[in-house]
This record gives sequence, C-alpha cells and structure tokens, in this order.
Amino acid sequence: MSTALLDEQQATLTTLLEEKAGYDAEFYAALVELLGAEGAAAAFEQYEKDLLTRSAAEAAARAAAYGGGPVMSGEWALPLDGRFTSCYCQRWGTMHWGIDIAAPMYTPLYSAGDGIVIQAGPATGFGQAVYIQHSNGDVTVYGHMEVIEVVTGQRVAAGQEIALVGSQGFSTGPHLHLEVHVGGVGGTRVDPVIWLANRGIFV
Repeated sequence: MSTALLDEQQATLTTLLEEKAGYDAEFYAALVELLGAEGAAAAFEQYEKDLLTRSAAEAAARAAAYGGGPVMSGEWALPLDGRFTSCYCQRWGTMHWGIDIAAPMYTPLYSAGDGIVIQAGPATGFGQAVYIQHSNGDVTVYGHMEVIEVVTGQRVAAGQEIALVGSQGFSTGPHLHLEVHVGGVGGTRVDPVIWLANRGIFV
C-alpha cells in the first residue's frame, strides 16, 4: 500500500475522530446547561464508564456466541476460527496476497499478536481494514470487516477483539482477508498460514 494512500486513510480516520470529539463536546455542553459544571463533569464521567462497561459486555457476549474467544498459543492468537476459503496463491490470473477465512457476519476478529494499530478505517479493496505492527516489525492486515473496534495508535494484545466480520469492499460474502507484511507495510508479503504455523497457530 502506498504512502499516499495510507496518508489519505489516516486523514479520513482523523476526520471521523474529530467529528466524534465534536459530538462529545456538544453533549457535554448540553449537560452543563442542564446540570451545571460539576454535575456535568460527574455525568459525563459516568457516561464514559458505562460506555466502556457496555462495550466490554458486548464483546464478551459475542465471544461466547461464537465459540468463547480466540484460539491461543503462547503469545499468539488465531484471528478468526472459521472456514478456510482461499489460499495465498495465484487466483483468477492474479496473485492473492493473503488468505480468506469465512464466518457469519459480526463474528469477532482478534489480533494475531501484541502490537500497535498503525491504521484502522477505510481501505481500497478491503472496504475497511486494520493494520497492526508487532514487536518484530511485521504487520498483520485484517480486511473486509463490518465494524472496527480499535483506532490508530492503540496498543492491542494477542487475542484482543479488534473488529467484527463483514463483507465490505471487493467481497462476495462475510469473511476475513488476512495478510502478513514482513518488516512493515510495503515489506515482503508472505503466506499467513506458514507465518502463523511458525508461531504455533494453525488455520
């Protein structure tokens, strides 16, 4: 993926976050008018706590509904325990640079390992994608999700829920397109099946 495209997608995500911040500011201003400054501060703090609690509860419920959470092996996790539908291989006359794993809409997706989200949002071809850079420099790419639950710059842990399965972008049904870029975005793209197997995770 080109630097220009990454910059464009980062700008889009920044705009969305700024819009959210604007909505939060409007909400807070309305609370101040209704409850006064001290009451508004307490109410907004409780609102954020409730939001985090609800998000955690929803994530736990989804994990329970779809098998109880990620498949783990030491410090690594299987991003999606679904049906393998396409390989890292030549397909329809072009190279398919990742693997596809199908699952029902809104199935939780998990980070393959500890790392930092370097991109999360709209992505050409994928509709939406998340890029996570791990401590060794490798980047795992998760595409076509319906809902993204992380933001750029966020630290994530192996097995942490990062998104929900979707069919965004160039897609014929709900699935995860998973890629591995060795050494960073723009590095050598390798077969995720082998990369994961070397870490004790089997697709």
